[in-house]
Parts: sequence; structure tokens; C-alpha cells
Amino acid sequence: MDISRNAIHLAQIDKSGSRYTLESAWTATEADISQSASVGVDGGSERDARESIASMIDQAKRARALFSQSATALTLGDGTIDYREVEVDVKESSGIDLAVQSELEKELGQDLQFSLVKAWELGTNRKSQTRKQSAAVVSVTQEFSMWLGERVTEAGYTPEVLDALPCVLARSAQMFLSGSDQSCLVVHIGNACTTLTQVQNGQPIITRVLNEHGFDNVLLPLGNEFSIRPADVNCVIIKASRNATEASQQSAELREIVYEYQLRFVQSLASEIYRTLEYIRSEPFGNEPTGIILCGSGSVLPNVSQQFEQLLELPAENWSIPLGNGVCLASPISLYAVAAGLSALAWEPS
Repeated sequence: MDISRNAIHLAQIDKSGSRYTLESAWTATEADISQSASVGVDGGSERDARESIASMIDQAKRARALFSQSATALTLGDGTIDYREVEVDVKESSGIDLAVQSELEKELGQDLQFSLVKAWELGTNRKSQTRKQSAAVVSVTQEFSMWLGERVTEAGYTPEVLDALPCVLARSAQMFLSGSDQSCLVVHIGNACTTLTQVQNGQPIITRVLNEHGFDNVLLPLGNEFSIRPADVNCVIIKASRNATEASQQSAELREIVYEYQLRFVQSLASEIYRTLEYIRSEPFGNEPTGIILCGSGSVLPNVSQQFEQLLELPAENWSIPLGNGVCLASPISLYAVAAGLSALAWEPS
């Protein structure tokens, strides 16, 4: 269950040996939710945010019959589940949990007694040349996790795994790469922001969140251009992609307008991705990514993987997975990357 402020995606993954298959998928967008709930999804307060989340989960009740399993893994794309990388001074890896908690309490200025915290040592290419050790940490308040679990249970699901977006992207990449140990950069283009996560062996190595480079930078101006809601712009973009071979003047004009805004966005985002790649290459033990995997709402842009390939001179592909018998998706498969990665986490909790 992948919950963002604009949509909720559910996916069930079946596993046979090391092979994963997408057996069921369902989505509700901002437009679907606003039609059946009085709460807007763009509220600024914590109460507004919780009401929005609850409204989205309530929509998921409608989809419960589509899934043969109730065990559920979930994440939220608004940073409520905190992920960060820290450096701590420890001699033994056994002391990393205590060191991380102490570091977070100093950094956040609050007692973590009532928070759930999970930390682990990052790979060797993230070790500094000092005695400090790089660690990744996921944290969430106990009160929020219990509230979220109650809402999901009321919708007919059994919450088992709660994790942060970079961890889920790592698992999604591992599914896509079929167990390869190569390093890759996963680019999740969400509406509010883009998350870059270097992944190797199913673990996030380094993560960077680009708050000024979300897909809204395309949706909002296109919405103004066509005088429609941003929530409906995706239909226009998918139409522009599917009608790429049509010769009518109207289709050509539509593609031209979408392309103009898309190119501006992709060039800006590519420059930030390049900076991230340069940083990874400068690390003394760096393992340079051999390719880029695209997912999230922005991955529906037509020919976006080819554009990134040309700008970054690295292979780029949209995330995908084999579909089970009878599965027919109205939306691009890459929209379900996070939900599918969560489903894999529910299969293999770690």
C-alpha cells in the first residue's frame, strides 16, 4: 500500500522461486478521493494530513476483494516515516543502534523513547576515512504507527511491514534487476518531490530528496495551459504518448505542448541527478551506478527514459515487472513500483 498526497496504489506480488509476478493492482487518484471525501489532500496541518491519509485508506476498502492476501506492507510518500543517513562514532557494529538513537536525539532535540527506530550499517563505500561509521535509520512515532495500523485494519487489511521510501525503492530495484549485484540509481519522480536512491544488493546506499523537482512542476503549468485540474493532466500526458503516431494537427499540437514542459523539467532534474552521480563517483570507495531506473508518477512522461539516457549518458529504463494472467493495467506499470516493492517486503520481512 503506497500512500502519497495525490494517490494510493496497491499491488499484490506472487512469488515462485526467485521470480516475482504482479497478480493484482489497484489505484485511486486525488480526483477519485475528492469525489467521495470532503477532505482535501493538500492540507497543511498534521490533522489535515491524517484526515487525507484516512480518506485514501478508506478508498482502499473498495479494493479489498481484488487481493487474495490480507498481509500488507505500507509506506507514505510525505516524509512522515523518516529516513536519514548519519555518521556515528562506534568501534563495534553492535553499538550502532544506541549511537544512532543518541545522535538523533541531539539532532532532533526530542526524546525517542516513544518512537520506533531501526538502524543498520551502510555498505563499505559509505564509510568515511575517519573512525566514524555511516548508518541508515528509519524512524516513526509509536502513536502514528498505531493510528495508521488501526486505519489499515479497519479497511480489511493486516498491516505487517511499515518502511520508508528509500528502503522500498531498493527492494523494487532488486526485483527489477533479478538479483543482480550491480549498483543502480533509482529515480522516484513523485508529485511533490523526486527521491534519488543509489541501490546495491537490495539496500539503499545513499539517498537524496529533491524537494524542488517534483512532477507538479509539469502538472501545474500544463493544468493552467489546458484549463484543467492537475489531477487530470496525467490523462492528457498518457494520451499524448499513445497518440504519438497520429498525424492530425490536434494530436501534433498536444504532443508539442507536452514536450515543451516535459523537456524543461527533465533537463532541470537531469542536472541534479548528474550532481548526485558526480558525488558518488568522488567517494573513495564509490561503486558507480551502471544504470538508472525510473518510477513514480513522473515516469509516465512519454519517452522520458530516452531523454535521461541522452542527457546523462547512462542506460535508463522505466521500472516494470511481469504481469500475471488476467492482469490488465490502465496505468503504466512503473506507477506500481513502490507498492510492488512493499509487497516483496511483506513476503520477506527483514
